[in-house]
Amino acid sequence: MRCAIYARVSTNRDAQKNSLENQVTLANSLVIQNGWSVTEHYIDDGISGATRDKRDAIQRLLQDAKSKKFDVVIAKSVSRLGRNTIENLKTAHNIESFGIRLILPEDNYDTQTSTSRLMFNLKAVLAEEESAKLSERIKLGLRASAKQGIYKASLPAFGYQRDSLTKKLVLDENHAPIVREIFDLYLYKDWGMYKISNYLIGKSVPTPRTVSGGSNAGVLWHQSTVKLILSNIVYTGTLVQHQTETTDFISKRRKQVDPSKQVITENAHPAIITMDEHNAVQEKMKKKGKNKSNGQESLFAHIAVCADCGKGMLFRKDRRKNGAYVCGGYVKHSRSFCSSHIIESNTLLQAVKDELRALITDNIKMEKLYGMANEKANAKQAQYSKELASITKRLNQLTKEFQSLLQLYTDKAIDIVQFKAQNEHIQSEQSQLSTRKAELESMLENQKDTEQQLRAFKKQVDRFAQLNIDDEQVLKQVLQKLIHKIEVHENGALTIHYNITRPLSAGA
Repeated sequence: MRCAIYARVSTNRDAQKNSLENQVTLANSLVIQNGWSVTEHYIDDGISGATRDKRDAIQRLLQDAKSKKFDVVIAKSVSRLGRNTIENLKTAHNIESFGIRLILPEDNYDTQTSTSRLMFNLKAVLAEEESAKLSERIKLGLRASAKQGIYKASLPAFGYQRDSLTKKLVLDENHAPIVREIFDLYLYKDWGMYKISNYLIGKSVPTPRTVSGGSNAGVLWHQSTVKLILSNIVYTGTLVQHQTETTDFISKRRKQVDPSKQVITENAHPAIITMDEHNAVQEKMKKKGKNKSNGQESLFAHIAVCADCGKGMLFRKDRRKNGAYVCGGYVKHSRSFCSSHIIESNTLLQAVKDELRALITDNIKMEKLYGMANEKANAKQAQYSKELASITKRLNQLTKEFQSLLQLYTDKAIDIVQFKAQNEHIQSEQSQLSTRKAELESMLENQKDTEQQLRAFKKQVDRFAQLNIDDEQVLKQVLQKLIHKIEVHENGALTIHYNITRPLSAGA
């Protein structure tokens, strides 16, 4: 009889009584007792049992069960399968519907000998209830620490550091003065957020995410970053925590907490500004208000982009005689980021109309465009196929590496700490590669439809050939359905990228 062993721990707390070693040992003893053989171990290490979507091992187990790669699945208990009643019932049903025997020794459950699902269902409910209680205990702990002024956010606010002992905020002597300067410039010198952000860029001040080591850290200050600092009450020495909370420990959905129930701690840490200054800044921002559009979106919004920095071209009606499009990067960050790439709106409009008319009436141009699209699609398909083969090969190697690692652990050649450390690296790489593999398979599937996409694109072109593109509403449809983007070069030249691979995306 071929057996698959499934084991899971989610936290160190879990590991005390439900360690991977205990789970695997219990399952192996059952295998030896019955003279069976183990085909593979499926291990989810350090992953919550609230849902199974993010557990790679349980997903692989279900897929392999469907392919009949084993005859029996052994897991220590229902709670190891997961802590979501509905998903546990689905998991058991999936396994058993494939003709696979499910054994949970701690719960005395075996599909071959159990006459009913009553005990399984009861244990599944209890597992979810225990998880719900744990979630509530964590909430209570977070509220208690918030009342003590302990800063719980993952990254400290710009201008502060987190004390390693007290877990409270302390001044960052290097960047707290910058925060003070931002407030002074806005409140007392009447600088706008745009001017402040460019001033900080000019001084080469590192951005908040760069200082805190956050992901997606950039080198440029944005107006939104300045606004976030000016809006944050934390700089008065006041902590406002428990502003959101989890409403469902399974889905992890969160909701805003009523202000009266939020945890507010005054004098929790050193202040950089006074509360009066904070209130004055909020009042000033309200008076200035937000920049609002007139509701009329420019014709080339989301289509025209700067050829050099990739930012969208923004329409400015006060530039040139009839308004002009200017690089968004230049508008936001000045010449230190990019040049203006300015092009008069009428010039851009006429150039695009001429290009579209040529496309609609010139069959040779159309055939050349199709040829380029096919060539590009074939090149991409070869590139994707090569990468997919490489990833598949590496995933197979990782599976073998895990089996060897588990054998070393079973033979006591390595301890649990070494096993977890190596397994974490293997699972992390497996997860990344599996995600990329799915992306490549999807892209390859889309590449197969190139001929259909070309026919759809030609159909759209033929349709618009019968219409008057001087009509602004017709032209808008043409732009949305036929053009992916228009690159504007510094010298005013244009490069038009047609929407051949997505001609139906705009509702055609």
